[in-house]
Amino acid sequence: MGHKLTVRNCNPQDPRDCEAYERLKPGAVFAHMANRPNYDAREDLFFADVDGAIIGYLDITVELGIGRVVLDYWVHPSYSPRPILMELLHRALERARKLGARKAHVSVHSDKLAEAELLLSSGFNEVRRHYEFRLDVSEVNLESADRLNSACRHLEAGGEERLAQIQNRCFAGTWGYNPNTIEDIAWWLRVKGNSPDDVILAWDGSRVIGYCWTAADCGQDSSTGRNKGRIYMLGVDPDLRNRGLGRELLRAGLSHLKSKGREIIDITVDSKNDAAIKLYDSEGFQLCEETLWYERIIGYPHPGNP
Repeated sequence: MGHKLTVRNCNPQDPRDCEAYERLKPGAVFAHMANRPNYDAREDLFFADVDGAIIGYLDITVELGIGRVVLDYWVHPSYSPRPILMELLHRALERARKLGARKAHVSVHSDKLAEAELLLSSGFNEVRRHYEFRLDVSEVNLESADRLNSACRHLEAGGEERLAQIQNRCFAGTWGYNPNTIEDIAWWLRVKGNSPDDVILAWDGSRVIGYCWTAADCGQDSSTGRNKGRIYMLGVDPDLRNRGLGRELLRAGLSHLKSKGREIIDITVDSKNDAAIKLYDSEGFQLCEETLWYERIIGYPHPGNP
């Protein structure tokens, strides 16, 4: 007897859907996700049911500032992913067309060869490679960064506008960066594991010239049980690069995470960002995995494809 597959929209008022999302995506909090700006869980989150059991999801992040949607999905490994993912992609791309997005992006770990092949057969093409670097911060001498100098200090409550301005200035025009609004920043600072104290700003008088945004609550490493932290974003004003400020901010961020008991620090970098890779390598970060980004131009659906 065959199994019945149903792909449907999320019902945010149904506790079973809220529980399913948190179960399928460990560490996620449904209430946080559902309240992010420009997001409608009723339209942007899909569940795959097999015989009434939720065994997969696809979540859409809408970034129309750069004309794209980002797709995040998961399918239970007990099921063949192809028919489930194909139907999830079909529904997601249909939604993206209605929103007016020009392209869809999805990331896959480089060792997930079957998923990559499925995306390629569905009209996606590889467009970018990101590196995941890791550092055992216990082996790094951060004595000089233990105390912030007078030009660096933690973000204060209500400082979302300043952070949005420097972040957009640092990353304007870079691949995959959607300009953030004050509302976006405020949302990120509210979600689990984020607080203004985890953001360090560099100042030149009354002007913010760089920042290091850390995440101190990233769980534990699955193989060692050691506490993890993350350098979420690091940026320096384009007019003031190559003066050592990036290194100073990075070390300040590492020191902050170490002071909170974090031992393993992760950071993600675009494979084409040679300056950042050189900086992280010089501070002892080591490559631990790679992520491939795939893109599909959104037009009319093709026979056999979503």
